[in-house]
Amino acid sequence: MKVYTALSTVDGAGVKLRRYIGAGYVDYLDPFLLLDEIKSSDPEDYRAGFPDHPHRGFQTLTYVVRGRLLHRDSTGAEGVLKEGWLQWMNAGRGVIHSEMPLGEEGTFWGFQLWLNNPKEKKLSEPFYRSYPAKILREEKGLRIVDLAYPLSEEGFYPLLYLHVELSRGRGFSLPREEGTSTFLALSEGRILVEGEEVEAPRLLLPEGGLKVIAMDDSFFLVGRARPLNEPVARYGPFVMNTFEEIERAVRDYREGLF
Repeated sequence: MKVYTALSTVDGAGVKLRRYIGAGYVDYLDPFLLLDEIKSSDPEDYRAGFPDHPHRGFQTLTYVVRGRLLHRDSTGAEGVLKEGWLQWMNAGRGVIHSEMPLGEEGTFWGFQLWLNNPKEKKLSEPFYRSYPAKILREEKGLRIVDLAYPLSEEGFYPLLYLHVELSRGRGFSLPREEGTSTFLALSEGRILVEGEEVEAPRLLLPEGGLKVIAMDDSFFLVGRARPLNEPVARYGPFVMNTFEEIERAVRDYREGLF
């Protein structure tokens, strides 16, 4: 098992966040391109949001745990994500969108996961959908929420993506699945995994299955998917297979073709 500290950084128009995947030691975990977390009770940390910016070649899954988030994009889609809701956006051949936390006080807490598109879907038609997270199991000291159930039927490939909350002493397990990429992003608390105590905020990359015991009340996300095993060319908000395709993406954006 490999364990990395989440990177504290700033993105958008000045939003303070934690980056688990997409920088530092874990630049890319095929097919996961990026995992960011915003969590603050100070509006100055998040109110500037993410004004209009472009994307091409991948999908985003945005999850709001606390607060609200306004989405607008160049397809004409618009919606407010409430607590416990997600948005699934395919940037495909090109989209320009904004994501702005709403409210002047209180905590905003949310995550965004970037999923790479397979080669044949890089220039697919953009779309935006929102849906409530689905509670799989809830009992004393344990809560497991499915964040990806629409993608199991309509997505470009199977995806497991869970929100897990454990009270001290409770456990969570995930069986080994050969040929997959798996991560655990520990946002809150302290857990015991493979005999090692891990304290938030950390990214864990298990080599086999997962057996977690909460040493304190803990909150984490778990993701799993099969690698695409395709070339990755990446430049800011564009993710393609070759740098020639990146140059085309930049040119198309500058010429107003998104």
